[in-house]
Amino acid sequence: MARRFHVQGTNDFLVWAVALLALGLWCVKDGWFPSAAVLERHPHTVEITSPQAGVVKDVFVKVGDKRDAEQPLMRVLLTQTNAEIILKTPVVGELAPGLVQKDELVRAHQTVAVVLPEDSFYVFNRSLALLALLGALICAVVHFLVR
Repeated sequence: MARRFHVQGTNDFLVWAVALLALGLWCVKDGWFPSAAVLERHPHTVEITSPQAGVVKDVFVKVGDKRDAEQPLMRVLLTQTNAEIILKTPVVGELAPGLVQKDELVRAHQTVAVVLPEDSFYVFNRSLALLALLGALICAVVHFLVR
């Protein structure tokens, strides 16, 4: 004769499904639709500008180079003071097309280079969103099947 046990069920899987759904939606928001504050901390591109008008004397890089932070990009001879400044990369990343060439004139506050930062923030949020939403779906299915 088979025994019949009356075990009280729990809502643990439902709680986990709701928590993972909340985490997944938060990661979707930050990974695909970032706010202005998030974009400020983790920009998609960083523009490097010349502080004053001048002539580019040396370019130490080429498009596609990976650069560390504070590595020199180019040397600019300023036309007003005849002083030379060296522009450096502010973040770790790869140089995008649009780099100015040697002996080219640049205006004040003109973009001379664009860096694509090596930031894993968006990749992390997108992958965590997919995993959390998948976990929420599995927990919800288990909750409704076992209940």
